[in-house]
Amino acid sequence: MIENILKEARSDSRYPALGIAFVVVVIEHLFIREYVGDAIAIFSHLMDHASLLSVLRFRYLSWTSRIFIETPLIRLSSGMHTIVWAMIDILMWMLLIWALMALSHYKHNYLVISLVFIYPIIQMASAGWMATTINYLWPLSMGSFSFVSLDRIYHHKKVSLITGLLTVLALLFATNFETFGVMYLCILTYFSIQMLQQHRINFRGSIFIFVQYLISIANLALALLSPGNRLRVISETRDNMLDFSNLTLIDKVVIGFNNTFSELTDNSFLFLCFSIMILAVALVSKKHSRIVIGAGIFPLVFILTRTFLKPVVIIYAPKFDQLFNAIADQQRVDAINYFNFTSYIPFVLYVLIFMSVLIVLLNSFNNLSTGLFLDIVLISGFLTTMAVGFSPTVYVSGQRTFLFLNFVLIYMIIIMYDKCYSRFNSIKYLNLVARWSTSILTVFFVVNNFISIGSTYF
Repeated sequence: MIENILKEARSDSRYPALGIAFVVVVIEHLFIREYVGDAIAIFSHLMDHASLLSVLRFRYLSWTSRIFIETPLIRLSSGMHTIVWAMIDILMWMLLIWALMALSHYKHNYLVISLVFIYPIIQMASAGWMATTINYLWPLSMGSFSFVSLDRIYHHKKVSLITGLLTVLALLFATNFETFGVMYLCILTYFSIQMLQQHRINFRGSIFIFVQYLISIANLALALLSPGNRLRVISETRDNMLDFSNLTLIDKVVIGFNNTFSELTDNSFLFLCFSIMILAVALVSKKHSRIVIGAGIFPLVFILTRTFLKPVVIIYAPKFDQLFNAIADQQRVDAINYFNFTSYIPFVLYVLIFMSVLIVLLNSFNNLSTGLFLDIVLISGFLTTMAVGFSPTVYVSGQRTFLFLNFVLIYMIIIMYDKCYSRFNSIKYLNLVARWSTSILTVFFVVNNFISIGSTYF
């Protein structure tokens, strides 16, 4: 029996990949320490003189609509049960990794764990490890689990009653984070339309989707009607952006868009990998369109000017560099630079990059519906970061707000790699270089994550 289990493990890469991921995640959590953060400063004292329900009611009326998310946060923070949190957090990381494997149909399991390890885990410490992971990582993991069930229904695979109930509970938790709720609704709507057009829906499937719509919309309504959310905006406006109430809808969209792309093009290695794969799928596309290839080149070239080629740009085009540095330094269009046309150049170029990516995705796959699906997923991911532009904390929230988008990029890199896999495999040396490069980079970023965890001690 043991021999059969070992044989199955060797033949199915998901098991050794999950084993490696588990070991790394466990070791990371062995070194994580909670010395500062919201859990200690705020949540650990909320239940000193009140019950959990009264605290949640107070929070909903005075600060936030994330009452389902804050329930475990308040319970674990009361008494600072860091060991219990670490155990659950390890399971959440493993659930997320498994969900990514399942959503990519277990085709490239080692690539999945490599990309997850590339993610800078230090971003989950910005408000303290406990508060940040419970508010961001746990909804993502739960939501990814819900996506797996949705994917199984779409492909006419069986979803058991227990799995369905767990999915409903997971979705209730995940969509309590309002921007994730918007993302889930976008993707759920795409799946619903596709299932109706392709006659893939049945009675049980329609009930399941209806329940998902009901939960997602109910959580969004909870956020929109929350008195606490409105009071928090007033408080954060006073503390972080005094002119926030004077901003128009367009101002907020531009701020969110510029902030998103400035962070991605200047600081995100995952977005660099994503741009490389965008060019790769454009090159392997059977259409061989010059427009598509040009659209695939443009994002990568721009990112290189902001990263590897930045020293050259500083010498030969310093004003170009300064223009985008200003966006990174939180400069925006205001009454002073309103009539200066150069103030609008970053937004225009960022829009062109975004449109280039959408064009490549839409035209590089054999099936138009695949390209359209990836466009919808990418747009919904970008909505989660652009929405921060509608908050006065857009410049102080930090990189943790990019978590959902980062894992959208990871999923899309895997899908695009699968598209290019046969071409990579046919070129022996290219395949060898790709494998070794990925392995070396994975080890480097794992070490970097350990170093970043240690840096939180001081």
